[in-house]
Amino acid sequence: MNNILVFGFGSVALIVFIISLWYLFQTVRIIWSYNFLLAIGAVLLSPFVHIIFCFLPKDGFDKYERGLFKKYFISIGALIVLGIGASIAIPNIESQYQADTITDEIDTSEPWEWDIRAESDEEGLSQNDANNDDTADVEALHYEAIFQVHPDADKIVDSPEFALWLQEQTPEQHEITSKILKEGIATEVIYVLTEFKTDLSRSIDNDYHARKYNAQVLAQRQYQEKQNREMESIKSSNQVRQREPLSANSALQADRQALPSQKKLSYSERQEREKTKDLISQPIKGSKGLTRAQIEALASLETGQPMSSRASSDKSSAAAPRNMTNCDGSGCWDSNGTRYNKGAGNTYFPSDGGVCQNIGGQMQCN
Repeated sequence: MNNILVFGFGSVALIVFIISLWYLFQTVRIIWSYNFLLAIGAVLLSPFVHIIFCFLPKDGFDKYERGLFKKYFISIGALIVLGIGASIAIPNIESQYQADTITDEIDTSEPWEWDIRAESDEEGLSQNDANNDDTADVEALHYEAIFQVHPDADKIVDSPEFALWLQEQTPEQHEITSKILKEGIATEVIYVLTEFKTDLSRSIDNDYHARKYNAQVLAQRQYQEKQNREMESIKSSNQVRQREPLSANSALQADRQALPSQKKLSYSERQEREKTKDLISQPIKGSKGLTRAQIEALASLETGQPMSSRASSDKSSAAAPRNMTNCDGSGCWDSNGTRYNKGAGNTYFPSDGGVCQNIGGQMQCN
């Protein structure tokens, strides 16, 4: 398309140039009939001499001759317009052509295609006994494919987190991973680095949720202890009042003041209460909603009554070790079918709430 435009500009310019030469010859012939010196100047300094000649007073300058001069001036103007258009269009056409050439030279293939090309080069080298320079090119393609997906691959391999991740693998997995890192193709190395990043992100997320749950449990325990202290204080206050003679109205008023649910709290106490309710209301990861202990704790906050003995019995039963029957890379199941999602280290999160430690195939939960 670009070549067609250039050819079109050139063809039109050539035709207009030939026409202007024809009218130049005709107009110089007319000027010669008036003055031969002026005609020679018209050839050398056209079209300025032609313009001057048109304004000079002269006899016998008829309409036909005036038309020839007019057509000559029009042809000169057409040449000027074509020149300006060519000076603008042709550089743009050339720059577009260069941009298309550069685009065609860019390698838009995907990293796995580089690796396939590298493997093909390796096979060709082994069959044709190529030299060391070709082997270096294949190795460069191999690392180029890896760094295209993981630019920080060298930092990952040298990091202590990666070394710890390898140590936590089974002997068979560790052997396979080490072999891939030393002798594997680019796609295999990319897969190993991707798995490490995924496991690291999951471990950080589980550790965050464990700390959050521990903070919720601690806040709930502190609030419950505070409620128990207030209840003991209210009971002791009631016992003192019962020793004194009270009227019916004063006794009713004392009973109302003794109800924790109707006790007026200070601003800081209300803030602490709302903050504790927000912490307890967060669902534990792996559960389908709030656990029974969370529901009873919220009820205790609203009514001011201590948690039921059933919650205490549930906590005591949850403290008993639980035997694991099956495990995979992300968690285990116990004999009751409860799922334990793996966290950081030996920390696990059961689906029914709590935090557990895997000790010798048994879960010790809090």
